[in-house]
This record gives sequence, structure tokens and C-alpha cells, in this order.
Amino acid sequence: MRTSAITSFLFVCALTLQAEDKIVGGPYVVAPAARSATIGWVVQTGEVKAGARSIPVLRSEKISLTGLKPGETVNYTIPGGLQGSFKAPPAATAAVPYSAVVFGDTRSRHDLHRRIIEAIAKLNPEFVLHTGDLVTDGYDLEQWPRFFDIEGPMLRKTLFFPALGNHERNNARFYEFFDVKSPYYSFDWGTSHFVILNSDLGNVSLSASARDAFWAEQQRWLEDDLAKAKSAEFRFVVMHHPPFTAVKSRQGDAPVVQAMVPLFEKYKVAAVFAGHDHNYQHHLKNGIHYVVTGGGGAPLYPVDGPIPGLTVKVESTEHYVRLLAEPGKVKVEAIALDGRTLETFDIQR
Repeated sequence: MRTSAITSFLFVCALTLQAEDKIVGGPYVVAPAARSATIGWVVQTGEVKAGARSIPVLRSEKISLTGLKPGETVNYTIPGGLQGSFKAPPAATAAVPYSAVVFGDTRSRHDLHRRIIEAIAKLNPEFVLHTGDLVTDGYDLEQWPRFFDIEGPMLRKTLFFPALGNHERNNARFYEFFDVKSPYYSFDWGTSHFVILNSDLGNVSLSASARDAFWAEQQRWLEDDLAKAKSAEFRFVVMHHPPFTAVKSRQGDAPVVQAMVPLFEKYKVAAVFAGHDHNYQHHLKNGIHYVVTGGGGAPLYPVDGPIPGLTVKVESTEHYVRLLAEPGKVKVEAIALDGRTLETFDIQR
């Protein structure tokens, strides 16, 4: 479908938006494939009064675009007249430069979350990866419109790839809003391969056996996915819980996630990005960079337990991480909310 046709079709759809409905989320673009992507938006159709609370009734809307050309810039208009744009992924074999941002833990302190988004939006990344804990409670419908309002300036001009955090609580709204068919998935951007995992095992099920079965299946899928991506120039993993942490009170909390480290090493993953701990951390083990980027607005945690022989850099501050890729190299920049560069390092092929 040509860009002009997409815009015209969505503009016609805008005429059918019900007068009593209002858009409270989006537009945003998710789930891109080789020649397709999904445009989503969230509509409030009413509200429910419960004591002093007004709970919004939300409906997720989305449309799939097909026939996209690799690297094509698409401009679109959704029902209601809101506009956005995004760049389709390049061909899987194209070693092209790209710019991306990784950040997470945006669930609270909304003024700081908004400032983080304003800073990211100015960079115009081609895609953004969120390490989880988008909101404080995924079941609370009042929180999602606020999340989309804050992230709107960024979401309207990029592609969005979220990971589940423990605060999403594996709620169905996460899957509906972001067109996530499975809590773990992967995608290619040129010659880079990205894997998004669900490390929130506690919210998978009340049943211990079901949690074990889920984790075993995810590990089988991960190994198969990484094996198929052996020809990728770089392989990256994104998940919420970090295998290693410099937060002393949380050390030893992630044995299941740490059990994946040999798999990362076997398939020569370049870097693992996580959140959960509200600070910046960079650890290096057997050639793999482990970056904690949980400075999106949630209350900061201390970094009081650097790991001897592993920890490279830590700082308790709000921040985001920028990826600047070129053939043979990815430059990683950790940037604080005040504009300071916390750290810069290169990942070589």
C-alpha cells in the first residue's frame, strides 16, 4: 500500500470516529515486519464512576499496513486527524546506519518521565526499546492514558518495542495496545538482531509448574532464535530483570535470569539491556555488555554494590541510552536527564 493511499484511507476513517469517543493514546507504530507494520491508537468511549474515582472505558484500535518498502518513510493520519510518521525497517541484509534509544521504568514521577521523552524525541530515533515497567499497575486503566500522553511526542515519529515489566503484571492491555502476540519476540534492523524477552516469571501464572513450563519454552525459543540469527552482525537482548546488578539489596534475586548467561555467551550476544533497577549500570562479562537502563522516571535506587571484575560504570540518575550504529560498530551513549554523557563505549563486530 502506497503512503498516499494509507493517508487517504485513514483520513476517511477519521470521519467515522464517534463524537462521544476521544483518543487518549497514540498514534504509535508497533510490530513491524519485512514489509508491514501496525498503527495503533487508544480510544476512551466513556467512564465508570466508582466512589470518587472515574475509570475510563478504553478501546484499542489498530490497522495493519502492508506493501511497505525497506527504509520507506511513511506519513499517516488516524481517525480524529492526529498525524504520525515512521521509517520502515531496512532490508535484513543491509548494513545501514541507524539510531535507536533504550530506556525504561517510566511508571512514576511523571514530570521526569515527560522530560526524558522530550529529550528522546529531539533525537528522532528510528526505533525505541522500552525495558519494562511502563506504568505502575497494568490493571489500572487510569494509568494508560497518562502514559500515552507523556510518550506521545516520541511515539508519533518512531517505532516502539516494549518489554514486559513486573508492574505491567502480565495484563492483557499490554498485549492489546502494542499488538504483542507473545511476551517474547524478535526483529531485525538491517544486520542487527534484537530479542525481547519476558523476565517477569512471577506474573506468568499462579501455578509453579506453569511458570516452569513457560520459562523452559521461552529458553527453547531463545536458543532457536539466536541460532537462526548467527549471521547477524550484532545480536542484542532486551528484558526487564538484569542478570547482574550493583544494587546490593537485589543481588542474588535473579538466578533464573542469570541462568541464561551461558546461552548469551554461546551465541555471542553483543549486549543485554535491562531495567528494573532505577539507575544506570554497565557490567562486562566474557565480552558481553550488560546495561541496566531504568532511569525513566521511577524513584532512583542506590548503586551501592559494584561487582568486582564485572562493573564498569554505575550512577543513580535519570537517563536513557542511545545506540548509533554503522557497519562494523555500534556506539553506545548513556545520557543523563541534564544532558551529561554518563558513559560512551563502542561495540565492535
